[in-house]
Amino acid sequence: MMKRCKDYVGSACVDGTCPRANIEEYVERCMDVILSCEDCFYYEGCKDCFLSDTEYCDGPPRDDM
Repeated sequence: MMKRCKDYVGSACVDGTCPRANIEEYVERCMDVILSCEDCFYYEGCKDCFLSDTEYCDGPPRDDM
């Protein structure tokens, strides 16, 4: 299993496509429901993290990259 940054902010977290934020819509459409950000299929690690390469990034996890 890939380790995750504790301060990860991915593109889906901010662009309106987050499955957790849109849980009601996912249920209506009989789509897989994400109950935790840890299970999100959009997670791409540092590749799509908005905090990557900023002063707010606490570094990549060892098993990511």
